[in-house]
Amino acid sequence: MTSIVGTNASTSGVLASLVDPTSSAAPLTGITSAQSDAKTISSNPVDVVDLSDRAKQILARAASDQAAAEKLSGLVRSLQDPKGNNAVSHANASEQTSLFDKLRGRVQDSKDNTAWTAGSRAGDASISDADFIAKCKDSLVVALEGFPAEKREALEAAINNGTLKIQKGSEVEGYNTRTTVTYSVGPGGGQGMSTSGYRPPTGAVKEAIDAGNAISLWTEDRGDVFITW
Repeated sequence: MTSIVGTNASTSGVLASLVDPTSSAAPLTGITSAQSDAKTISSNPVDVVDLSDRAKQILARAASDQAAAEKLSGLVRSLQDPKGNNAVSHANASEQTSLFDKLRGRVQDSKDNTAWTAGSRAGDASISDADFIAKCKDSLVVALEGFPAEKREALEAAINNGTLKIQKGSEVEGYNTRTTVTYSVGPGGGQGMSTSGYRPPTGAVKEAIDAGNAISLWTEDRGDVFITW
Protein backbone atom coordinates (compact mmCIF):
# COMPACT_ATOMS: atom_id res chain seq x y z
CA MET A 1 0.00 0.00 0.00
CA THR A 2 2.99 2.33 0.58
CA SER A 3 3.87 2.20 -3.12
CA ILE A 4 0.32 3.20 -4.07
CA VAL A 5 0.33 6.26 -1.84
CA GLY A 6 3.71 7.32 -3.19
CA THR A 7 2.58 7.09 -6.81
CA ASN A 8 -0.60 9.06 -6.21
CA ALA A 9 1.34 11.73 -4.36
CA SER A 10 3.70 12.06 -7.33
CA THR A 11 0.78 12.44 -9.70
CA SER A 12 -0.87 15.02 -7.46
CA GLY A 13 2.37 16.96 -7.39
CA VAL A 14 2.49 17.12 -11.17
CA LEU A 15 -1.13 18.26 -11.31
CA ALA A 16 -0.54 20.88 -8.64
CA SER A 17 2.41 22.34 -10.53
CA LEU A 18 0.31 22.54 -13.68
CA VAL A 19 -2.74 24.32 -12.29
CA ASP A 20 -1.09 26.26 -9.42
CA PRO A 21 2.13 28.15 -10.21
CA THR A 22 2.73 28.69 -6.46
CA SER A 23 2.74 24.95 -5.73
CA SER A 24 5.83 23.54 -4.03
CA ALA A 25 6.00 20.80 -6.65
CA ALA A 26 8.71 21.08 -9.32
CA PRO A 27 7.60 23.68 -11.91
CA LEU A 28 7.02 22.78 -15.54
CA THR A 29 8.39 24.94 -18.32
CA GLY A 30 6.47 25.88 -21.44
CA ILE A 31 3.10 26.37 -19.73
CA THR A 32 1.41 29.69 -20.44
CA SER A 33 -1.98 31.07 -19.46
CA ALA A 34 -4.22 33.30 -21.52
CA GLN A 35 -4.40 36.81 -20.11
CA SER A 36 -7.68 37.64 -18.42
CA ASP A 37 -9.33 40.46 -16.50
CA ALA A 38 -7.87 40.54 -12.99
CA LYS A 39 -11.40 40.79 -11.62
CA THR A 40 -12.52 37.59 -13.36
CA ILE A 41 -11.98 34.22 -11.74
CA SER A 42 -12.34 31.22 -14.05
CA SER A 43 -14.39 28.33 -12.72
CA ASN A 44 -12.42 25.96 -14.93
CA PRO A 45 -8.65 26.70 -14.87
CA VAL A 46 -8.01 23.92 -17.39
CA ASP A 47 -9.60 26.11 -20.09
CA VAL A 48 -6.66 28.53 -20.03
CA VAL A 49 -3.75 26.08 -19.93
CA ASP A 50 -1.48 25.82 -22.95
CA LEU A 51 1.02 22.96 -22.72
CA SER A 52 4.47 22.73 -24.27
CA ASP A 53 5.76 19.41 -25.67
CA ARG A 54 7.84 18.87 -22.54
CA ALA A 55 4.86 19.47 -20.28
CA LYS A 56 2.79 17.02 -22.31
CA GLN A 57 5.51 14.38 -21.93
CA ILE A 58 5.53 14.87 -18.16
CA LEU A 59 1.74 14.62 -18.11
CA ALA A 60 1.86 11.42 -20.10
CA ARG A 61 4.31 9.95 -17.56
CA ALA A 62 2.12 11.10 -14.69
CA ALA A 63 -0.93 9.55 -16.34
CA SER A 64 0.95 6.29 -16.76
CA ASP A 65 1.91 6.33 -13.08
CA GLN A 66 -1.69 7.06 -12.15
CA ALA A 67 -2.96 4.18 -14.27
CA ALA A 68 -0.43 1.81 -12.70
CA ALA A 69 -1.44 2.92 -9.21
CA GLU A 70 -5.11 2.35 -9.99
CA LYS A 71 -4.43 -1.15 -11.34
CA LEU A 72 -2.36 -2.06 -8.28
CA SER A 73 -4.98 -0.60 -5.96
CA GLY A 74 -7.67 -2.58 -7.75
CA LEU A 75 -5.63 -5.78 -7.37
CA VAL A 76 -5.19 -5.19 -3.63
CA ARG A 77 -8.90 -4.52 -3.22
CA SER A 78 -9.79 -7.69 -5.09
CA LEU A 79 -7.47 -9.74 -2.85
CA GLN A 80 -8.87 -8.14 0.30
CA ASP A 81 -12.49 -8.32 -0.80
CA PRO A 82 -12.85 -11.03 -3.50
CA LYS A 83 -16.65 -11.01 -3.28
CA GLY A 84 -16.90 -7.25 -3.75
CA ASN A 85 -18.80 -6.68 -0.52
CA ASN A 86 -17.09 -3.35 0.16
CA ALA A 87 -17.55 -1.23 -2.97
CA VAL A 88 -15.08 1.64 -3.30
CA SER A 89 -15.95 4.85 -5.11
CA HIS A 90 -13.70 5.77 -8.01
CA ALA A 91 -14.88 9.38 -8.22
CA ASN A 92 -11.43 10.84 -7.48
CA ALA A 93 -9.73 8.61 -10.05
CA SER A 94 -12.32 9.58 -12.62
CA GLU A 95 -11.78 13.28 -11.91
CA GLN A 96 -8.01 12.88 -12.32
CA THR A 97 -8.44 10.96 -15.57
CA SER A 98 -10.75 13.69 -16.86
CA LEU A 99 -8.19 16.33 -15.91
CA PHE A 100 -5.41 14.48 -17.73
CA ASP A 101 -7.57 14.20 -20.84
CA LYS A 102 -8.44 17.89 -20.79
CA LEU A 103 -4.85 19.01 -20.27
CA ARG A 104 -3.73 16.88 -23.21
CA GLY A 105 -6.38 18.42 -25.43
CA ARG A 106 -8.29 15.16 -25.83
CA VAL A 107 -11.62 16.58 -24.70
CA GLN A 108 -12.73 18.59 -27.71
CA ASP A 109 -16.48 18.16 -27.52
CA SER A 110 -18.35 21.36 -28.21
CA LYS A 111 -20.76 22.70 -25.59
CA ASP A 112 -23.08 23.67 -28.42
CA ASN A 113 -25.95 21.18 -28.54
CA THR A 114 -27.46 22.51 -31.76
CA ALA A 115 -29.51 19.85 -33.57
CA TRP A 116 -28.23 20.32 -37.12
CA THR A 117 -30.07 19.22 -40.26
CA ALA A 118 -28.13 18.36 -43.40
CA GLY A 119 -28.63 20.77 -46.28
CA SER A 120 -28.71 18.01 -48.88
CA ARG A 121 -28.83 14.24 -49.24
CA ALA A 122 -25.07 14.17 -49.50
CA GLY A 123 -24.64 16.08 -46.26
CA ASP A 124 -23.72 14.77 -42.82
CA ALA A 125 -25.45 16.66 -40.01
CA SER A 126 -23.45 14.79 -37.35
CA ILE A 127 -20.12 16.20 -38.51
CA SER A 128 -18.08 17.92 -35.77
CA ASP A 129 -17.43 21.65 -35.74
CA ALA A 130 -13.74 21.06 -36.48
CA ASP A 131 -14.45 18.81 -39.49
CA PHE A 132 -17.16 21.16 -40.72
CA ILE A 133 -14.82 24.16 -40.65
CA ALA A 134 -12.09 22.13 -42.35
CA LYS A 135 -14.49 21.28 -45.19
CA CYS A 136 -15.75 24.82 -45.76
CA LYS A 137 -12.52 26.70 -44.98
CA ASP A 138 -11.85 27.54 -48.64
CA SER A 139 -15.39 28.85 -49.11
CA LEU A 140 -15.02 31.05 -46.04
CA VAL A 141 -11.75 32.54 -47.23
CA VAL A 142 -13.18 33.16 -50.72
CA ALA A 143 -16.17 34.93 -49.18
CA LEU A 144 -13.82 37.62 -47.84
CA GLU A 145 -12.05 38.28 -51.12
CA GLY A 146 -12.00 42.00 -51.73
CA PHE A 147 -11.91 42.86 -48.03
CA PRO A 148 -8.81 44.37 -46.37
CA ALA A 149 -6.04 41.92 -45.47
CA GLU A 150 -6.68 42.33 -41.73
CA LYS A 151 -10.23 40.99 -42.18
CA ARG A 152 -8.97 37.82 -43.84
CA GLU A 153 -6.24 37.47 -41.23
CA ALA A 154 -8.83 37.73 -38.44
CA LEU A 155 -10.91 35.02 -40.11
CA GLU A 156 -7.93 32.71 -40.58
CA ALA A 157 -6.87 33.26 -36.97
CA ALA A 158 -10.38 32.32 -35.79
CA ILE A 159 -10.30 29.20 -37.97
CA ASN A 160 -6.93 28.17 -36.56
CA ASN A 161 -7.79 28.75 -32.91
CA GLY A 162 -11.32 27.33 -33.13
CA THR A 163 -13.24 30.46 -32.15
CA LEU A 164 -15.66 30.59 -35.06
CA LYS A 165 -19.31 30.70 -33.98
CA ILE A 166 -21.69 28.73 -36.20
CA GLN A 167 -25.44 29.39 -36.00
CA LYS A 168 -28.45 28.16 -37.90
CA GLY A 169 -29.50 30.83 -40.36
CA SER A 170 -33.14 30.20 -39.50
CA GLU A 171 -32.44 31.18 -35.88
CA VAL A 172 -30.71 34.48 -36.65
CA GLU A 173 -32.93 37.52 -37.09
CA GLY A 174 -32.13 39.29 -40.34
CA TYR A 175 -30.46 36.29 -41.98
CA ASN A 176 -33.61 35.86 -44.12
CA THR A 177 -32.40 33.18 -46.59
CA ARG A 178 -34.19 29.84 -46.41
CA THR A 179 -32.56 27.56 -48.96
CA THR A 180 -34.77 24.87 -50.53
CA VAL A 181 -33.13 21.95 -52.32
CA THR A 182 -34.89 20.28 -55.25
CA TYR A 183 -33.78 17.02 -56.83
CA SER A 184 -34.52 15.93 -60.38
CA VAL A 185 -33.82 12.98 -62.67
CA GLY A 186 -32.79 13.63 -66.27
CA PRO A 187 -33.80 11.63 -69.39
CA GLY A 188 -30.66 9.53 -69.14
CA GLY A 189 -31.22 8.70 -65.52
CA GLY A 190 -28.80 11.32 -64.24
CA GLN A 191 -29.74 13.13 -61.07
CA GLY A 192 -29.62 16.87 -60.56
CA MET A 193 -30.01 19.26 -57.68
CA SER A 194 -31.02 22.90 -57.56
CA THR A 195 -31.35 25.37 -54.70
CA SER A 196 -33.54 28.40 -54.20
CA GLY A 197 -34.74 30.71 -51.47
CA TYR A 198 -32.07 33.43 -51.24
CA ARG A 199 -33.19 36.66 -49.64
CA PRO A 200 -30.79 39.54 -48.87
CA PRO A 201 -29.84 39.88 -45.20
CA THR A 202 -31.03 42.86 -43.18
CA GLY A 203 -30.25 44.67 -39.94
CA ALA A 204 -27.26 43.69 -37.82
CA VAL A 205 -26.62 40.59 -39.95
CA LYS A 206 -26.20 42.70 -43.08
CA GLU A 207 -23.95 45.16 -41.25
CA ALA A 208 -21.70 42.37 -39.98
CA ILE A 209 -21.43 40.74 -43.41
CA ASP A 210 -20.79 44.08 -45.14
CA ALA A 211 -18.06 44.87 -42.62
CA GLY A 212 -16.30 41.56 -43.23
CA ASN A 213 -17.00 40.31 -39.70
CA ALA A 214 -19.45 37.54 -40.60
CA ILE A 215 -20.37 35.17 -43.43
CA SER A 216 -23.67 33.67 -44.52
CA LEU A 217 -23.28 30.33 -46.25
CA TRP A 218 -25.29 27.35 -47.46
CA THR A 219 -23.60 24.01 -46.73
CA GLU A 220 -24.53 20.44 -47.52
CA ASP A 221 -23.84 19.36 -43.93
CA ARG A 222 -25.71 22.11 -42.06
CA GLY A 223 -27.84 24.00 -44.55
CA ASP A 224 -27.94 27.80 -44.13
CA VAL A 225 -25.42 28.94 -41.52
CA PHE A 226 -24.34 32.29 -40.13
CA ILE A 227 -20.67 32.31 -39.12
CA THR A 228 -19.08 34.99 -36.96
CA TRP A 229 -15.74 35.38 -35.17
